[in-house]
Formats: sequence, structure tokens, C-alpha cells
Amino acid sequence: MKRRFFIKKTGQGLLAVSTISITGAILSSCSNNDDDDTFFDDGYYDEGYYGDGYYDDGYYDDGYYDDGYYDDGYYDDGYYNDGYYGDAQELTDTLLNGPWFVQTYIDSGSNQTGTYAGYSVNFNTGNEVVASNGSNTNNGVWLVSSNGQELDLAFSGSPFDEFNDEWDIFSVEPNRVEVRDVSGGGGGTDILVFEKL
Repeated sequence: MKRRFFIKKTGQGLLAVSTISITGAILSSCSNNDDDDTFFDDGYYDEGYYGDGYYDDGYYDDGYYDDGYYDDGYYDDGYYNDGYYGDAQELTDTLLNGPWFVQTYIDSGSNQTGTYAGYSVNFNTGNEVVASNGSNTNNGVWLVSSNGQELDLAFSGSPFDEFNDEWDIFSVEPNRVEVRDVSGGGGGTDILVFEKL
């Protein structure tokens, strides 16, 4: 009976020691966590997507919103700063109230304004446009898009056939209309400015 009691107590002791050892091992492994070197501290959030990447140095801070389209481009320095917001009737009425002359024509960085010196341009009802310097006359058609943000020009003769394009409206004022077009291929920008005679 004493021998059986001894064996029983010895087994219980071994079980307790084993349980303590296993628990210690688990606690030890848990204490060596890698929270400092994983997803949140060194990776995606600190040096990647949120810290140095997409949001801080990229899309939102230095890119699309801060230095690009919205701050230096279309809305801040370009289109619609003069109070024009794409009113087709306003643009139509302004162009009909001519005559106009070509104040500026930049063809992908090359100033071609001198070619159009001495010409007057009349935008007439019925979508007819006539450019003449007395000895040379260029007839054409013009059309303002329904949203008032584009001006289509189509002349039949030189030199005004250079203007045959769908122009984006850049600025509309009573005595000045500026349109622009990004050329295909090289990506240069054409600038055309009409001013009142």
C-alpha cells in the first residue's frame, strides 16, 4: 500500500513539473513577440503606405492633389479662375460680339502669332466664322459644346486651318477668349487667344 501511494505521489509530482515547464516555454515564446518589426512598425504603416509612401510623399502630398492637377493645373492656375464655369450660352454670346483678332497663337511652344497679323475674325450666327485681312479670306464653322467647355473650329483655308481642332476653353472674358489644346504625340500645348479689335 505504501509503494502504491509512493508511485501515485511521484506521478503527480512529475505531472506538475511537466506542466510548469510547458507553461514556461509558452510564456517565453510569447515574450519574444515581433510587434516592433512587423506590419505596423516597420512596414506598411510606418515606412510604406501611410508614412513615406502613398499618403505622405506620393499621391496626396506631392502628387496629384498638392502639386498637380488641382493646385497648379486645371483649377488653380488654369481653367475657370476668371469666373467662367462652362456656360455654353455665355461663350456663344461673347464670341458673337466681335470682331476679334488673334492676340496669341503658340503651337507646341513655337510662337506663330505673327502669321495672323492684320486678320479680323468674325463669329457669326449659323455657326459661320470668317477670318479676313482684306486680301485673303478663310471661311469656316464654329461650335460651342453643350457644356460650354469646348470650342470646335474648322476653317477651309490657310493659315486658319491650323486652328482646326477641338479646343478646351481656358478663359472667357468680355474682350478676351483663351483656348488650349494638348497636342497628340509629343504632348505639347497649343494656346490660342482671341481679343476684341
